[in-house]
Amino acid sequence: MAKDKTKPRTDLTARREAALKLQRATKRKRRWGIARNILIALVIIGLAATGIVITVLHVRVGEKTMEMNGDPTATQITPPNATSDGLAILANPGVTLTADALTVDMYVDYQDTNSIQAMQYFGQALTSMATSGAIALNYHLLYLSDTTNKNESAGRAAVAAACADTVGAFAAFNQTLFDNGSYYAGVGNGFTDVQMTSGFPSQSSITGDDLTTYQQCYADRATSGFVTTMNSKNQTTPTADTTNFPNGVTYTPVMLANGVAIDMSSIMSQYGTDQPIDATTLLQALISATTQTTS
Repeated sequence: MAKDKTKPRTDLTARREAALKLQRATKRKRRWGIARNILIALVIIGLAATGIVITVLHVRVGEKTMEMNGDPTATQITPPNATSDGLAILANPGVTLTADALTVDMYVDYQDTNSIQAMQYFGQALTSMATSGAIALNYHLLYLSDTTNKNESAGRAAVAAACADTVGAFAAFNQTLFDNGSYYAGVGNGFTDVQMTSGFPSQSSITGDDLTTYQQCYADRATSGFVTTMNSKNQTTPTADTTNFPNGVTYTPVMLANGVAIDMSSIMSQYGTDQPIDATTLLQALISATTQTTS
């Protein structure tokens, strides 16, 4: 009986087909693996990009809330107790002044270390004198420190203080800002929006409908136009003391009494800084300074 020579060929063919199938399967698996890895990478990149976008948007929103200017379509407001020249806000409207009342002008910056120190020393006495009618008290709000600190904290504080004036709380809010001011604000630091919208209004006794009105004014930065103009005009408008400020006030703090520049450092040295100066002592010091100059 002849030997069957077809069987080896059949086995060889079968092995070859099996090897080809395995090779094709391996290639398919490799291609799928590559595609899967690419898909995973794209998903990861997509998630990362989304996270970056969300983070950037969050930062931008945060930055926006810390800016001095608000909605450009919001109606701008002039504080009701702004002086007629737009250079200041009167801190004691409606108070009957005494016959010999002085006019005191304070040029301040809410983020300036020297302004903070001066207002923590003189502020309460000035308020007391203003309330009693011994002085007419004008605050000129500048925000020169924002350039140095690379933020808009002093500008926002000025906007907030002007908004507080719309609900009759300027004097209290103004002093609250200085009482909470930091001598070491530093670059990028300053007041937060939480302080501006809830903390400081509460400390200044702004409540109820007044709080709602104030918060809307601040959210819209509705007094920013007035504050911007006040800041620039004060730096270019000569004061009554043309010897020291012939072209305007370009630094803070500055105190004028009946137009006469007051040496605040001298007063602080004379009466000590262990505690804030009292109203009676300060008034006598201001009267003395103005009398000596005019005599």
